Amino acid sequence: MNCSTTATLAAFDIYESGAAIRRAGNDYTFLMFAVMIAVWLFAIPLTAHAGQDPLIGMNRSVHGFNKAMDTTVLKPLAETYTTVTPGFVKRRVTSFFNNIDDVRVIINDLLQLKLKRAAADTGRLAVNTTVGVGGLFDVAKPALGLEKHYEDFGQTLGYWSVDSGAYIELPFIGPSTVRDSAGVLVDVLLNPLQFLGGWERSSLVASEGVNDRASLLEAEKLITGDEYAFIREVYLQRRELLVNDGRSEDTFSDFDSDWDFEEEELETAMTLAGE
Repeated sequence: MNCSTTATLAAFDIYESGAAIRRAGNDYTFLMFAVMIAVWLFAIPLTAHAGQDPLIGMNRSVHGFNKAMDTTVLKPLAETYTTVTPGFVKRRVTSFFNNIDDVRVIINDLLQLKLKRAAADTGRLAVNTTVGVGGLFDVAKPALGLEKHYEDFGQTLGYWSVDSGAYIELPFIGPSTVRDSAGVLVDVLLNPLQFLGGWERSSLVASEGVNDRASLLEAEKLITGDEYAFIREVYLQRRELLVNDGRSEDTFSDFDSDWDFEEEELETAMTLAGE
């Protein structure tokens, strides 16, 4: 798999699967999505698998809805954010949310009995939260070689041989499977943002969504042919790679250097942290 393909898979795993919603923590939002996902799951034939698309008609309708929402709301916000926000600030925002996500990653490391990786990810979280000034700087990677990993509860279920089930596209969330839809609900509960107050939590979730979408503006240009089918196949391939730990660490380097960390930023982080 070449670098561009790997980057595309990584991009649409976030772009079309509602990373901000998966990481969010809001009582009303959680209840709404729990009910919605439950309805979708009951509509899926139990014998269907990820390679099948038994709800293709409904999935295409939901995809059209998600596309319209993205076109009219999220993408314009992301384009404005990209235009007015310096690259240094975008990198800080991305690093901050990656640091929060490491909490979920560590828990799923442990659930998958990946104790060595859990220890490494815990060290990464500790270093970036302290020396990295609350996660604003990714100090752990350049200084200690501690790479960012991605684990969620859907991957944990896959690790324990739970079948992926049929492909589903969920409103607002995007592509999923029966297994990953169940994982979304658990991931919401594992998000540290749920312990914040309503206004602060909502602001951070919205900021994360816009930042994630902005980082993928170049990646979406790689879509060819039937957009629905393209994203479905990319999502399924991507999830298979993640469950099998086949992920490349070179995620977005093909697209936007604004999200690549620069060496001098490590020195800045050390200075701010008083090192």
